[in-house]
Amino acid sequence: MIPFAFLPSRLAALNAAWLLLLVLVLPACGDDPAQPAPANPPNLHGIGGWTEFDQFAVGDGGTILRYRGTAWRAFPSPTRKTLFDVAGFGASAAVAVGQDGTILRFDGTDFVVEASPTTRTLRSLYGASTANMIVVGDGGVILENDGSGWQDMSGATGVDLRGVWATGTGEAWAVGVAGEVIHRVSGTWAREAPFTSATLRAVWADKPDDWFAVGDGGEIWQNRGSGWVPMTSPRTDDLYDVFGSDSAYVFTVGDADSVLFYDQTAWRPIVPVPNGRFEAIWATICPLPFPARTASGTVHCSNTYFAGSAGTVARYTLLGTYEIMAGP
Repeated sequence: MIPFAFLPSRLAALNAAWLLLLVLVLPACGDDPAQPAPANPPNLHGIGGWTEFDQFAVGDGGTILRYRGTAWRAFPSPTRKTLFDVAGFGASAAVAVGQDGTILRFDGTDFVVEASPTTRTLRSLYGASTANMIVVGDGGVILENDGSGWQDMSGATGVDLRGVWATGTGEAWAVGVAGEVIHRVSGTWAREAPFTSATLRAVWADKPDDWFAVGDGGEIWQNRGSGWVPMTSPRTDDLYDVFGSDSAYVFTVGDADSVLFYDQTAWRPIVPVPNGRFEAIWATICPLPFPARTASGTVHCSNTYFAGSAGTVARYTLLGTYEIMAGP
């Protein structure tokens, strides 16, 4: 474990009593009876779960890893298609998407292949619940599921899309190759004027009018309701994902293990030794009242997890330490 002097001020408010409470309120978990992760695992492209003690990571060749509080272990996969994203909604509910329109649904015991309305590769999955999901991918494909099945909502663009996110108001943004941007308002997707020529790979918001987008060349953009504006980035490495709990607690990851943190003042790197790349971020957000609660009503209350090349999974803890959990 590598200690860091840098510790976000919000995390300092989390005392030992709060950390003990967090452990007590989460359900007890144990490892699945599966084999340990392979010694030379494929690249991981997505990570997600419903608590930090029940997560999946997905990647090349249908790779699925599961973490249940002890170690990341290989989990049976029904496909050899590369998987690019995964989201978890409960102990018996998760969805993964990937190559050639692949959609997998976890039933609490196994992942099973679900009928897909497309054969285009699916790259990014937003999911608030199994009745509120959006998937985007190659050729501008957009799939939505309100609990009654997958519907193909493509048509706003023919350009490859790489990232999608939505808020509770129903507003959504999707981003893609060569700065492609599409926007959903009142249920309708429409193409927006590009604000960059760089490929954008991820977009995220915790509430309306508080959006972030990241992409190639280390580009980071923010939209606070009056349009997208560039932010100063400390790296020129390509960035693949962005996630946080509010505009004052945001991570982005990319090439050379770039892990950047934003505290509403500046973006700064927090991983000192590059040895690969990360493509995905995941953490839980706790809408619980306590002194560090933010104005938006949420607070970052779990460790943050990163997944990427050579099966690497790393964790940045609430105590400001960084550790490699799986991989080389």
